[in-house]
Amino acid sequence: MSDLSRVSVVRAHSGEDVAALRQPVGRAISSVCDLPALVASKTVLLKPNVFAPRPAPTTTDPRVVVAVGELAREAGAGRVIVAEGRSISTAKYRTEANSTRGCFQAVGMARAAEEAGFDVVYLEEDEFVEVQVAGAHVLRTAHLPRTILEADVFINLPVMKIHSLTTVTLAIKNLHGIVSDYDKLYQHCYRELALPRKLTDLLRIRRPDLNVLDALVGQEADHAADGRAVEMGLIMASRDAVALDAVAGGVMGFDPDEVDTTRLAGEAGLGEADLAEISVLGESIEAVRCPFARPDVGLSEEKFPGLRLYAGDYCRSCSYYIRRGLDRLKREGLLDESHPLAVIVGRDPDVPDDLACPVAIVGDCALASESVKPLRDRLLLRGKLNAVYACPPMEFRIRAADMLD
Repeated sequence: MSDLSRVSVVRAHSGEDVAALRQPVGRAISSVCDLPALVASKTVLLKPNVFAPRPAPTTTDPRVVVAVGELAREAGAGRVIVAEGRSISTAKYRTEANSTRGCFQAVGMARAAEEAGFDVVYLEEDEFVEVQVAGAHVLRTAHLPRTILEADVFINLPVMKIHSLTTVTLAIKNLHGIVSDYDKLYQHCYRELALPRKLTDLLRIRRPDLNVLDALVGQEADHAADGRAVEMGLIMASRDAVALDAVAGGVMGFDPDEVDTTRLAGEAGLGEADLAEISVLGESIEAVRCPFARPDVGLSEEKFPGLRLYAGDYCRSCSYYIRRGLDRLKREGLLDESHPLAVIVGRDPDVPDDLACPVAIVGDCALASESVKPLRDRLLLRGKLNAVYACPPMEFRIRAADMLD
């Protein structure tokens, strides 16, 4: 059992201020590493999860970030930086706070970091450096901010959440914020496990020196607006991002083999995914286990009256973005038998010669299918083509209502 593959699980109280939180955060860290030896006289970079302008638990609680940063500074760190890059969907499809700068202001991270005396770097504004990723399966060439590459110590600060594509978003998934927007969009699909393979490739570029998980309040069912808060009252820490994900996933009710990022990273030797080989310190998994509601991304006409679904072979990415668009239509009373919508998705679906209701052709697989092209061309000639290009089809989640006109 490697010394790195230790995971601490410490109880905390979600209502405490930074001063009170420093005690459980400090205990979690000191159980798995010698913080002064790690950070003394070094530049320490803290990377929270602030993918969107939504407060905790959708994003990392600023109090946890400040507590870790203050502990690092007291342990002798020469400089503390808080750095993050918002998600590609936030950048492309949000009308407000679509930059990391805006997200930090919206969730109170900018104010908290600045009042604590930390530097802040918004990664999309940084200089990017192209790097070759040895041993990568998907992301063989990556573009990383110079701040990430040059920091002496990299501390990863995810939050405990479900993710509707990757099942959970913990330490490994949180690394997606360190690459360029192009790399975030590249292979953001689930066909042939492209997305989880890309995420595990990130561990080959810059493996965190320490991971501290904000599990004060978790989020179940989804990682975004449709998620629900779960009071957990925990702080977890490990030098090993894979081991942390394995243990945190266990607390959330998942076996490590159910989470593709954890399983693939373990198989690649990028960390320890076998719970039998991980030393869990403090609270046991069983003592704090709280099974989270799993993401529902299924597509069915039974669940959505008014939906006319013509589906070929499609992956979880199409399922997720279409499902959340349909959820939004149903919630707003725009999808029912009197307001039908035909959705065409996946490779080679069986498609009628014509459809009387509004039609949305979603995703590159459907748009490239020979079975879809006749209908696509007829709709185009009639000025009625509603198509969502790209893989994955993120835009459908945002503008599904436009396709009902």
